[in-house]
Amino acid sequence: MSPGAASHPRLASLTSHEVGGARRLNALLRLLPSYNTDRRWNAKTVQAAIHIAQLLVPDGLGRHRDVVTRAVLADGKRIRLRLIHPNGARRGLYVHFHGGAWVMGNARLDDGITRPIAKDCQVVVAGVDFHNAADDRLDLALLDSKASIEWLADHLAEFEVEHLVLGGESSGAQLAAEALLHLRQCRKAEAVVGFVSVCGAFDLGGSQSLRLSTGRSLVIDGQSALRNLQRLTPSLSGREAKGPLSADLSGLPPALLVAGALDPILDDSILMYERWQSQNGNADCVVFPEAPHGFNRFPTKLAARAKSLVRAWISQTLDRTASAGRG
Repeated sequence: MSPGAASHPRLASLTSHEVGGARRLNALLRLLPSYNTDRRWNAKTVQAAIHIAQLLVPDGLGRHRDVVTRAVLADGKRIRLRLIHPNGARRGLYVHFHGGAWVMGNARLDDGITRPIAKDCQVVVAGVDFHNAADDRLDLALLDSKASIEWLADHLAEFEVEHLVLGGESSGAQLAAEALLHLRQCRKAEAVVGFVSVCGAFDLGGSQSLRLSTGRSLVIDGQSALRNLQRLTPSLSGREAKGPLSADLSGLPPALLVAGALDPILDDSILMYERWQSQNGNADCVVFPEAPHGFNRFPTKLAARAKSLVRAWISQTLDRTASAGRG
């Protein structure tokens, strides 16, 4: 489809069993308090719990030769990468930026998402451990993201691949988008063949769906998420303080944006899709009914369907790239 062509996000087609499972989980979630992302003691407590849990539970690095942690010096910064290798031939590199409202989480926490991508898509996965901005220094997280993606783009030969796909979830999708825009700016984006977002946050000013959300939002408190943005954005300047939604998106590779219909930041994905599609004609947006923010992390058929969609899209994108290269 050519740039500017009219198109709309599509609604995921689900079975009654999948919808029923999602609704049952949502009924349980409504009994629980939504998470307040703007409370820094919350983020620090959760991050400490993640750290302790990962210390107590063996990482498996000694048993599984496919997972390696590596610290690289990128643009003068020491950044930790979690590398997951597939069995057999490598078709590309998938660079993943984890979610966590920019203030918590790490690459290892996303193994349940990234290891199946490595296995099913036959790609090396590089999970980036960027600066967690519990100190409100989102600029440092952004600098880490730019430095890491530029280092990875410069070292594709070391991974024995030629093509790169970027992706992220929630806040990680914003960092992935900014990393892609950085590669384009420094003329190193030619190897990037795709971009993937799940529940992405692209409007740092707060999209309409977020501003209209209430404390009854599932999983995350919408107004708290808005206050979180207001705490983080003063560390940024210019266009970056507004988010990727305000950027020139022309000349970017194909994109898949996955969103939940019950997500307070649903508008972020839809508006990003519309701008990407209007400027490039190569975007797809799939909205999952009955899906709250971060729904792909829950043990539901809905989550499995979303993760399978992402893996299939990455594989198909690499297939098209390989076919074009042979043509």
